Amino acid sequence: MTLNFQIARDTVTAVFASLWTYKLRAALTLTGVIIGTAVVSMVGAILTGLSERVLAASEESSPNVIYFTKETKIGPSFETPTAEERQRKDLTYEDALAIAELPGLRAVSPQKVIGDYGPTPDPPKITANGREGFNPLVLGVWENFPEISSITLASGRFFTDYERKNRSAVAVLGNRIAKQIFEENDPIDQTVKINGRIFRVIGVIADPAGQGVIGSDEIDLRTVYIPFETALKFYPEIKNTVICVRAFQGQTDQALDEVSAVLRQRRGLGPNEPNNFGANKAEQIFEIVNQAIAGLAAIIVPIALASLFVGGLGVMNIMLVSVTERTAEVGIRRAVGAKRSDIIFQFLTEAVVLTGFGGIVGILLGLTGALLIRLIISFPTVVPLWAVVSGFLTSMLIGLVAGIYPAWRAANVDPVQAMRGD
Repeated sequence: MTLNFQIARDTVTAVFASLWTYKLRAALTLTGVIIGTAVVSMVGAILTGLSERVLAASEESSPNVIYFTKETKIGPSFETPTAEERQRKDLTYEDALAIAELPGLRAVSPQKVIGDYGPTPDPPKITANGREGFNPLVLGVWENFPEISSITLASGRFFTDYERKNRSAVAVLGNRIAKQIFEENDPIDQTVKINGRIFRVIGVIADPAGQGVIGSDEIDLRTVYIPFETALKFYPEIKNTVICVRAFQGQTDQALDEVSAVLRQRRGLGPNEPNNFGANKAEQIFEIVNQAIAGLAAIIVPIALASLFVGGLGVMNIMLVSVTERTAEVGIRRAVGAKRSDIIFQFLTEAVVLTGFGGIVGILLGLTGALLIRLIISFPTVVPLWAVVSGFLTSMLIGLVAGIYPAWRAANVDPVQAMRGD
């Protein structure tokens, strides 16, 4: 046992001596392995952090909320709407009024969307003092919408029932929009133009400071709220309405059934006909986001694995070169009693140590990149143990596989010819 340990220790020492001798070549060889493990680590940190943020936001942002829409699903989707979905009737203001009459609901608000939740070539235009807000999202809602979506105000107030029913031109600005237009000045009681129409600013939404799903809560920062009836007056061309319903705690399913029954009746559906509208709970929307995260991982991880594969080919090539350069060394070791298994162990160990070191460097670079992303743009990153372990083990596995053929060639070198330098 002591002899075997001594042989193993001497072999490992010889491996490190060899790598140090050819350190520049070793560093160049490890480029692919370093890039691959860095990508795996950084992507793992970003996706895990984003997934945890999705879970936290799902628990914090009114899990008792249901969104009723014309489309079957709400949120990002890779599916094309069916012909039946495209032919559906829009939900209406009258639908929202009928639902609001139900006694078992905590709050109801219709929602008119002017703009887009994502990038759009034709966003609403909001201006004041010669400055313009970037890509605003204007939502027409009722005065109780903060009760549905847990909106917090930094200053001012939300509009009232009186202002809504009188179609008042008042607006509550997202934090970033307010800063883009008014900079450090107080926007309350100032006026802005939304698509050329004058609105009085009555409130500013608090900066969520990275408490939402996508890092710094880009959507919340650029949202502008106006009364729903005002949106009806100024944007009659936007027919479709989203109806947001918040149920009491533990009564979400009951609320969904009650509202669905009202909509089915109003849309003339028979007992055996399927719903021709969508009913999505808040947590279902976050499930869609998680699916998008998984889709992103499915795209990026294979790219990282391809980089690791290329790195493995580089390791195999450099190990074959090393075998050729060190033929005399192999011959001497065989002549003094080293077995084929010792030679195989030496070269496999060299390959594994080489790629293992590259894996450690790649992991450190990846986690550093994830930390910088978190600090610079407030994007959620969490270092998962699985990303660190899998990145390191994968890099060592690459070395093991890449080193098998060079090690076999080295072990089968003829000692006499090797010592003669043939």
